[in-house]
Parts: sequence; structure tokens; C-alpha cells
Amino acid sequence: MATSAALITAAGAVLYALLGEPRNLQVQEVTVPLPGWAADAAPARVVLMADLHVGRADGEWVDEQVRSACALKPEAVILLGDYHKGADDTLNMPMEELARRLAPLREQCPVYYILGNHDLRGRAAVVKEHFDARGFTSVEGGEAQLQFANGCRALLRGFTFRQEYQSAGAQRKRFSAEALPADQPLLVASHNPYHFMRYELQGALVLSGHTHGGQVCWPGGQPVKKFGRWSHDMLQAGLHAGKAPGQQIYISRGSGTSSFPVRIFCPPEITLLLLTGKNSPS
Repeated sequence: MATSAALITAAGAVLYALLGEPRNLQVQEVTVPLPGWAADAAPARVVLMADLHVGRADGEWVDEQVRSACALKPEAVILLGDYHKGADDTLNMPMEELARRLAPLREQCPVYYILGNHDLRGRAAVVKEHFDARGFTSVEGGEAQLQFANGCRALLRGFTFRQEYQSAGAQRKRFSAEALPADQPLLVASHNPYHFMRYELQGALVLSGHTHGGQVCWPGGQPVKKFGRWSHDMLQAGLHAGKAPGQQIYISRGSGTSSFPVRIFCPPEITLLLLTGKNSPS
């Protein structure tokens, strides 16, 4: 009897990891103070969506995420890369369809995007073609000015994807102290947060995905397994301190899965950032 109960419990846990938690979408609300903003500035609302990894049969799942994002009344949406499910394009949702399903976001507010490693395998041009056609703005290797209803501004600059074992190369100059805007905080969209955690690249707030928060975690969100040059703490979702003074890095758990279609104690998320001034109430 005890053996049967244990088997049933184990089977239930496996089914939840495969079918339950990967579709248990959470809205993660995070308040982040920015330097240079007035302490009494009303919070600016920015939604992050990372690591969608969308397959052909995931249409309703994408629609749910878009509805949830629009309900948060964002002033900007930032897409942080990895839109493809895997290496086999017959399993991926066509980019034309994904862009169409994401299009209601643009009816709400400006949408900015960068590319992840899964989008750079000969796919960058098709992502750009269909996202640009829907009015999304690429900050891949570029930047955009963000203006919020509270009267505050921020500069959003994209960091082109680099693996952990690759140097930042020429991008170092774009994220040096000399390249910081003098009159507003710099926000960085970087699919991979690793280089900002290891090296003193500048930016008040770095917005990232890539790690999926570990995807399989212990209760409390600590990843079970580390990968390559990552430590367990670096993989974990949430706010981290960067190498640059005062820098904060937010790592999203993302909404898709990679390698294995499971999540344990690491549910999918979309993120509502409430950007405030220093010392302002949350």
C-alpha cells in the first residue's frame, strides 16, 4: 500500500512538472528605484516577457500571456529574446503567427525587442521582418528613448547576445562609464545577464532572461543544477547586484521551457516592473 501511494505521488509530481507548472503563469511585480528620478515620481509601468520558446501548438498559451500583459496597463513592453522553441523549425510557431498574436501589445503601448541565442541561428532576419511589420522597435545593438507618464525618462540600450565564454568585444565601449547618458538612467536589455554579473559593464538596471531561473528548483527558487560557468545563485530569478556600482540586474524566469519541457518550483512569469525614484515609497 505504501509503495502504491509513493508511486501515485511520484506520477502526480511528474505530471505536474510536465503539464501543470509550465502553464501556471505568474505575474511577478517588482519595484525598482532608479537614480536621477524624483523621489515622489509615480511608478512607471514596464512589462517584461522573456524566453517564450513558442511551439506550433502554443497559440492559446501566447494569447493568455498577451491578455495578462495588457491587463497590467504597461507604458512599455520589452521582449527579451528566445522566441523559438528549438533547433527544428518544423516545431516552432512561424514568426508571422507569433508576431500577429503579440500584436495587441502594440495597441497598448510601445513594444521593444532584442534577440536571444535561439533567435540567432539564421533566424534574426525573419524575427526582425515580422516584429518590425507589427510596429515593434528593435534595440538589438541600438537604443530607444522611453518617456513615461510621470514625466521621467530613461534610455533603453540593447546588448547583443554573447555566450558566457565569449568576450563582450566591441560592446564594452557602448556600456562604459563614458557612454552613460548624463541626464537619465540607462536601462539595458540583455538576454544573457552573465557579462553584467561578471564584468563592470554599465547600466542602472539590466533586464535579462536566458537562465529560466534554473527551470528545475528547490522550494524557494534555488536552482537544483548549475550549468557551465554559472553558479546556482547567478541562475536564480529575481533581482541581483551587478558588478557596476549601484547596478541592479533582474533575471526573469521567462514563460517557456528549453531542453526539457518541465518546471519545478519555478513557474513561468511575465514581469511588471514598477520603476520609481530613489527613496520613493513602493
